[in-house]
Amino acid sequence: MTDRRAELEQYAQLLIRLGLNLQAGQSLVIKTEPIHRDFALQVAEAAYDAGAKYVQIEYNDMRLQSIRIRKSREETLEHLPGYFKEMAQERRDDAWAALSLVGEEDPSLPTQLDPARLRILQTAEYRAMMPWRESMMEMKQQWNVASLPTPAWAQKVFPDLAAEEALDRFWDEIRRIIRLDAGDPFSAWQDHLDSLESARSTLQARQVRSLHFFDPTPAADGRPSTDLTIGLTDRPNWAGGVGGLGASKDDGFGGNGEEDRAGTPVFLPNIPTEELFTTPHRLRVDGRTKTSRPSFPFRREVAEVTFRFEEGRVVEFSAGEGQEIYEQFFAVEGTRFLGEVALVDVSSPIFQSGLVYYNTLFDENAACHIAFGQAYPIGLAGGAELSPDELKAAGVNKSDLHLDVMIGTPTLDVTGHLSDGTKLAIMRAGRYTPAVLE
Repeated sequence: MTDRRAELEQYAQLLIRLGLNLQAGQSLVIKTEPIHRDFALQVAEAAYDAGAKYVQIEYNDMRLQSIRIRKSREETLEHLPGYFKEMAQERRDDAWAALSLVGEEDPSLPTQLDPARLRILQTAEYRAMMPWRESMMEMKQQWNVASLPTPAWAQKVFPDLAAEEALDRFWDEIRRIIRLDAGDPFSAWQDHLDSLESARSTLQARQVRSLHFFDPTPAADGRPSTDLTIGLTDRPNWAGGVGGLGASKDDGFGGNGEEDRAGTPVFLPNIPTEELFTTPHRLRVDGRTKTSRPSFPFRREVAEVTFRFEEGRVVEFSAGEGQEIYEQFFAVEGTRFLGEVALVDVSSPIFQSGLVYYNTLFDENAACHIAFGQAYPIGLAGGAELSPDELKAAGVNKSDLHLDVMIGTPTLDVTGHLSDGTKLAIMRAGRYTPAVLE
C-alpha cells in the first residue's frame, strides 16, 4: 500500500488553514468515526500549530448507534443527556469551529436498521444541537465537511478491485479532487475559487428570481425526467466558494485574521466544493424531477427517486425499494419543502471521474442538486440576522433535517428568469454558458 504520510499531513494543513481558516485562540471539535482516529489526531496537531485554544475529537460510532436502535425501547430513543443542549449553546457562544470527517467504516450498517427508529434517534440529536447547528447554517461559525476513504467504502466505489488496491485507487481520486496533486494546492484552490466567484457574481448581479431545470431524457413514463421551476426568495443571495459568505475573492486564508462582513473568518464549508447555491422560496416550486445519483435519507441509500411538486410541496414521490425510507423522511415536519438549490457544472473533477461515490459530500459536488428541509438563511440577503418569524415570512424553510438530492446530468439545461422579465441561459448540457462565466 502506498505511503500517504506526507499527503495526509498536507491534507490536515489544508483543512485547518483553508477549510476552516482556524484562528488563534479558537476551539475546534472534530467529529468522525473511530476508524479515522490517526488522521483526526494529525488534524488536531495542525490545529494546535495554528494556535487553537482547545481541540476535542468526538467519535460517532455507527456500530454503537446501531446497537441502540436495535435494542432500545422506542420510547427511550429520543432521550439524550441534558448536557447536549448545554454543549451546543456553549459552542455557539464561544464560536467553536467544527470539522466533520466522513467516510463510513461499514457502509452496509444503515441498511440493517429500521428507518422509523433511525428517524426518531437522528431527529432527537439534531434538535438537541439546534442552537449550534443554526449558527453554522447562518455561517456565523466556521465549519467544514471533508472525507477519508475506508476499505469498505473504497470497495463499494471500485467493486472489481481487491480491498488494498481499491483503497489506493480511491485515495488517488480524492487527492486529485481536493487538488493535493497540484504543485501548490493552496494556489490551485484560489484559482478554482476565483472561477466560482466569477459565476456567482454574474448570478447575483443579473438578479435571478427563478430557475427552470429541464432534462429531455425520458423518464419511465416517457416524459422529460426533469421539468422543474424553482422560485427564489424576493432577496436571493448566491453563495459558493467563499464569495457568498460575505467575503470578496481577494480575501486570504491561513489563520491571518481576515474576516468577512459578518465578522466570521473566511472558510469553506466543504472540501471539495464545486457548487453555487441559494435558498428557494418554500412555496414557489412546481414540476417534477428525478434523481441522477443515489440519495441517503437517514444514511440509507435510495436510487432513482421521482418527485412532483405543487406550490412548493412534494405531493407525490416514487422511490421504488426505498419508498418506506422516504415515507419516514417526509414524516418529519418541513421536509416536503426545499431549503436549497445548487448548481454544479459537469466539468467538476468529481463528475469527470465517471464514478458514483455513494456519499453526499462527493456526489453533491458532481451534479446540480436540491435539498429538502432546513434552509440556509444566507440564501436570503440579510437572512442571517432575521428572526425565525421573519425568515418564515420571507419563504425560508424550517425543518429538523436537511437532505441533498442530486438531479444534475450532462443533458440538463438551466434557465434563469430575471427580475426585469428577461431570461438568462445559465447552463446548457450541464455546463455554465459563456454569459455566466464572463
